[in-house]
Amino acid sequence: MDMRLFEMKLANHKMFKEIKDGLSENPSGKLRNLLDMRDDVAYVWNATENCLMSLNLKQLEEHGEETMCQKLHFLTPPSFSVERVMSSPCGSRVCLWGSRGVTIAELPSRWGRGGLFDSGNQTVLCKSVSLDERFLYTLGDVRRVHWHPNSLSHVLVLVSDNTIRLYNIALRSGPKLVKVYTIGPKPSSLLAGKTILDSLGDTAVDFTPTPDGDQLLILRGDGEVYMLSCDLESKSPPHPKLTGPIAIYPPADDNYGSESCSILALGGGDVPPMVIIATCTASIYHCLLLPNSNESEAANGDSHALYVVETVELNIVLNSEDDALQYSYPVQLIQCAGGAYAALHAGGAHAVSLPALASLAHYARGDEDAESLLASLCSRPSVSRYVVHTGGARAPCAPAGAVVTAPPLPTLLVLCADGALIARSLEPYDLEEQLYKEIQLKNPALEQDDLRNMMKERQKLTFSSIIQDILTREVSQPILHTDRRHEPSPKECLETLSSACVRLRGEYVRRLARAAAALADKLRAVHTLAERQRGWLHALQKEIDDVQLQSVVLEEKRLLAEKHQDDIKYRCSAVVRGLRASCRASPAERELLAELHTYKRCRERFADQIQQLKQHSKRNAEEINKWQEEYKKKDAALGKTHSDSIQSILQQQ
Repeated sequence: MDMRLFEMKLANHKMFKEIKDGLSENPSGKLRNLLDMRDDVAYVWNATENCLMSLNLKQLEEHGEETMCQKLHFLTPPSFSVERVMSSPCGSRVCLWGSRGVTIAELPSRWGRGGLFDSGNQTVLCKSVSLDERFLYTLGDVRRVHWHPNSLSHVLVLVSDNTIRLYNIALRSGPKLVKVYTIGPKPSSLLAGKTILDSLGDTAVDFTPTPDGDQLLILRGDGEVYMLSCDLESKSPPHPKLTGPIAIYPPADDNYGSESCSILALGGGDVPPMVIIATCTASIYHCLLLPNSNESEAANGDSHALYVVETVELNIVLNSEDDALQYSYPVQLIQCAGGAYAALHAGGAHAVSLPALASLAHYARGDEDAESLLASLCSRPSVSRYVVHTGGARAPCAPAGAVVTAPPLPTLLVLCADGALIARSLEPYDLEEQLYKEIQLKNPALEQDDLRNMMKERQKLTFSSIIQDILTREVSQPILHTDRRHEPSPKECLETLSSACVRLRGEYVRRLARAAAALADKLRAVHTLAERQRGWLHALQKEIDDVQLQSVVLEEKRLLAEKHQDDIKYRCSAVVRGLRASCRASPAERELLAELHTYKRCRERFADQIQQLKQHSKRNAEEINKWQEEYKKKDAALGKTHSDSIQSILQQQ
């Protein structure tokens, strides 16, 4: 699936026109993500009809915009405002949740030629259940929901009372609350509409599992990170120990942000986890989760520590008259493939690439030493791109959802509040190289040494990488998507156009001039090399002609040598025969000759005897034939007198 499918067919499908009215309603004002994709099926929540709409992308690729979208209705529809849509890793369930509830729905089987739900019916009824509906709707405030990293039948729910609730959703009797993990003091008193702990940042705002799935990283509003074990099969106590806050190095006075809002862990395998912490001040911190080197802290239970590698500041433009949003930018982190992630906020979406993950992977495989790793971490910083700008002219227009398509060429799909779908590619050069490495690593026919040599050859500096480095932008110009109901004023249009022209002149034209100069130098070098190669070609052609002439001469000499060789062989044979004839016979030869003469005489005597036996056999055969002929000539009939006498005797009797 390429970009044309998402830009031309998916973006123009009628499904997004049907959900347009429901997307514009967001009474809570929170960031939403009503779009998800799993197994080539796109899911989007329709708030108007209170159903989940699905679209098969393979069918869309074959049949175009006329592909039917299915509406999944639930037996127990959500009674709350849906803010997130999450499909399970196996694709058999979907989770809808908001600040006032969580609903789990079981998707029907897919069969038929098109792989549609319920054999392609437009309306499909799904079994659904709500988790602790009364408690979450009246007393709780859901902050985050995750599928359990080690189980397809368990769900983790973070509630505003500083607890994480673990539910088993695969029981026939319905979902069951398995455990309640207490991760802090329970908020009680209110201050200006918020609990005191919320105001002080002492409540958990987000959590994420580590790449190995053994631990949960819990983020509080004041930037502190805690760790909690989430192994279902271990014989740990019912309430596992909460470790933390995890030490962060180098230490900072504000603990790297007092308004943290989102956390994400990337990596996996032998690569140390890269923890991403986002704040409401549009700052993102990249931290490595490593074992704690401080022995005193490790003895107290703090087995790990966070080491801040770099800080990324997002350039968010809202163009809003609301002063409350001028200094607070809640960010939602979305994991992407290939060492990257997307940041969704009220002003649109950013794409951030992490070259440090590739350097860590090389270091884990032993391709780099520690010094090379530190040099690559310092020389290759992360790159942030403003891919989509959805801020309106007079009011912010936060995206309604975003999802990243599956490899090999991941694409960021951003669903705007007016139903428009925008597709943007994520670092095509890095993804192409990552795809090449994945294909080579999955090839079992290559030896490890050959693979490393191929990787080193691939990592050589090419001219395309030089041009790419010249054209690399320090800032990005996002796609501007405004609400048609709020047209910008002429002054705002002029300011936007002037800013874009200045940015274009400073970021693009100057870099294009440098790239043109590099191309001209490269062309001159290639032209000079071509002239030298033409000279080398002429010399090689002359040498080829000389070699061909020498080959003809050598062929004639070979034929003459073969003729002389045959003559010499004949003469040698004649000499050998003459030598043998002139030499006296040896005793062995004389004995062999006498024996041969004896055999010859015996042969002659036996031949005479055989000849005599043949003649005797011939005479006997002739006599036998003569006797047989004479026997046949004898007449055994009676005479006339004898016959008459016999008749008379018989008559008398």
